[in-house]
Amino acid sequence: MKTNLNYCIVLSSEQLAYLAGSKYGIDRMKILHQLIEAAVLEENDYAIKGFSTTLQVGQAILSEVDLSSKLDYDKKTISRVLDKMNQLRIVASAQSNRTSVHTLKCISAWMENGNRIDNPFYVRIKNRQEEGENTGALSNDARPLLPPPPAGGKRFQF
Repeated sequence: MKTNLNYCIVLSSEQLAYLAGSKYGIDRMKILHQLIEAAVLEENDYAIKGFSTTLQVGQAILSEVDLSSKLDYDKKTISRVLDKMNQLRIVASAQSNRTSVHTLKCISAWMENGNRIDNPFYVRIKNRQEEGENTGALSNDARPLLPPPPAGGKRFQF
C-alpha cells in the first residue's frame, strides 16, 4: 500500500541558507533528504553485529560511509556537512563503532495518510537559539509547534 507522506520542516533563516548553499557541487539538501527518508515513524529495534539500539520516531540510522556511497560524495565531505548540521541543530548525530544515529531536530511532524505523527525530538526555533546561547546541550523536552487537530475535523491541509 502506497502511503501519502508529508513533512512539517521548520528551519531558521541561518539553517535554510546553509542547506540551500552549495560548495564544490555538494548539495547539502540531498544529505538532509537522505536522513529524512531514513527516519522511522514508529519505534523500531535495530541490530547489526556488535551494535543494537531502539530507534524512536524521528531518528535515522545511517553511517557516513552509507551516505557517501548513496550520494557519491567523499566520506570526509559527508562528515563535514553532518558536523555543520549538528552545529546548526538541524540534526543531532551520535556515532558508534558501527554506524550513526541521527535525530532530526528540524521536523516537527509528519502527515501520513491524513494522520499526524509528532516528532518528540523537535526543538522549536526559539529553544534552538536559547540552547546555543546557554550550554549548547540539546533539549529532551521538545514540544511540537503545531497543536493537535480538533476532534472530528482536519485542521491542516498539506
